[in-house]
Amino acid sequence: MTGLKSNKVGDLYKWFKGQIKYPYVQREKNALADEIFFRFFKLRPDQRILESERRLPESDIVSLKRALNRLNKGEPLQYITGLADFLGHTIQVGPGVLIPRQETGELVLWVSEGIREYITESNPTLSILDFGTGSGCIAIALSAAFPGAEVRACDYCGEILKMAKHSALISGRDVEFFICNAFEGENNSILSSSVDFLVSNPPYVTESEKDMMQRNVVGFEPHKALFVSDADPLLFYRNIALKAMRWLKPGGWVYFEINEIMGRQCSDLLASQGYCRIMVKTDINGKERFIRAQRPELRKFSQEKS
Repeated sequence: MTGLKSNKVGDLYKWFKGQIKYPYVQREKNALADEIFFRFFKLRPDQRILESERRLPESDIVSLKRALNRLNKGEPLQYITGLADFLGHTIQVGPGVLIPRQETGELVLWVSEGIREYITESNPTLSILDFGTGSGCIAIALSAAFPGAEVRACDYCGEILKMAKHSALISGRDVEFFICNAFEGENNSILSSSVDFLVSNPPYVTESEKDMMQRNVVGFEPHKALFVSDADPLLFYRNIALKAMRWLKPGGWVYFEINEIMGRQCSDLLASQGYCRIMVKTDINGKERFIRAQRPELRKFSQEKS
């Protein structure tokens, strides 16, 4: 292979990093090479230096070449390694599953704040539902943060849930997974009025925004998990919120990640469905990225209806 001096770790690392193409800048090339060598060979940067004279077999060189080809085609690193980091947890990902984002981590931290306030005010037992779980990152992180809670997670596809289940297993988290579709009728009556917190990161990027997104996202990540029609951008929120109103306990909360330009529309939607104490929250970049709302408690709800 062009430019490769030997099969020693040090030479392979320099070759691999040097073959990563534009648009990556040097800092990104270093990070990509570090991650590949750690995920493929369990070599952290300090270990890689200490073992720079170690020779790798031909099969490892072939794996590096394949990874390099995929990187240079724009495929996300997480799909190449099959793993993503999320709030300190290792999450399995692959084509068909959205790669966890920083914003979703912020959502989980906000939900966690709400849960801590909720527990001190009410029954210490807790039921959490992650609707449209995808990789399972939200459910796994919340299960770790609240080990005594009953955590459930659902998605429309059994193949997606297999990956999420594996991530929960390797993280040692007890999460119950089941199939559920936002557009079908009630299919899990056991949830009726039993959930304290429902969390969801549904598709919210409109088709018209597709051209503004990075090539590696549009080209490789699942469109079903990302995009929604411009004609009905709140489609998922409307259907999930309707289910949440049936599934939440009186006084329970629903949390969503949202499109930054649709905070007002999401707020109006939740208000029209009978939710109260609605709040839109900005992310670390000052964008309106999250919303929460409460199912009214029975006494208050009956007074509003009378």
